[in-house]
Amino acid sequence: MQKDILVAVLEDDVFSRNWMALLMVRDWRTRLMGEVSDLSELISLVDKPVTKMDILLLDVDVIGDDYDLPGIISILKRYTPNIKVLCTGVRAEDQVIKSLKDDIFCGYILKHEIGYSLAWAISFAYEGHYIFTPSTIARAKKVGVSLPEKSMVLAGRSEMPGFSDRESEVARLAFIFSLGRRDLAEELKISDQWSYGMVSELYAKLGIGDILSGEVDPIHYLGDNAILLDRFKKIVEKIGPSRKAKDIEALAFHFLTMPEIL
Repeated sequence: MQKDILVAVLEDDVFSRNWMALLMVRDWRTRLMGEVSDLSELISLVDKPVTKMDILLLDVDVIGDDYDLPGIISILKRYTPNIKVLCTGVRAEDQVIKSLKDDIFCGYILKHEIGYSLAWAISFAYEGHYIFTPSTIARAKKVGVSLPEKSMVLAGRSEMPGFSDRESEVARLAFIFSLGRRDLAEELKISDQWSYGMVSELYAKLGIGDILSGEVDPIHYLGDNAILLDRFKKIVEKIGPSRKAKDIEALAFHFLTMPEIL
């Protein structure tokens, strides 16, 4: 059985931290080990002998007068020598780009570019890929930073093909945020019965039933990217014969958060 990817988050913005935590918890591949907002909390987390981490999501926007990147990396190497660091931010910073040569890093992504595909980025980084989003890869090339051989550029899906704006919003609430059907009905100002019907239609439109039954190859719904197809098939295999509502919803979550590989 494949082990969970153990993830910690250093993020000073509570909204971003909660967003990241939600995506980590909802994805089957990742397990959230801790959320911290500053360097002192990070030290307290990594100083515990029972704490194990594979990847730290490091918000580089916290770097400034109080915290410097070399200092954070020095602490991580002292306490957790095998950890990898995936940098996140709101803009591509040259200071960070130039620091990526250190082997502890596994990529640099911007929050608005990776979107809901954060856990997918982490899973690829865990497998040995070096992860960028469009702006960070462009900045790295501009400042002349050589790119690792296994670099991968990801972007979160901006829209679902064949979905109306309304359907995309319902899918986001129902499958990504796991809003209950009655809560969904209240949020959308519709009846409970209509809420259940809308969600059932979205499942059909996503092709979840066809994929699970084996009647249709996932390539029909996912396209022909071999890397994404391979990962998605592994998720389907993990579900096995289960047809429990929570497992089907989890499959829809992984489907909707799947990134584009550029």
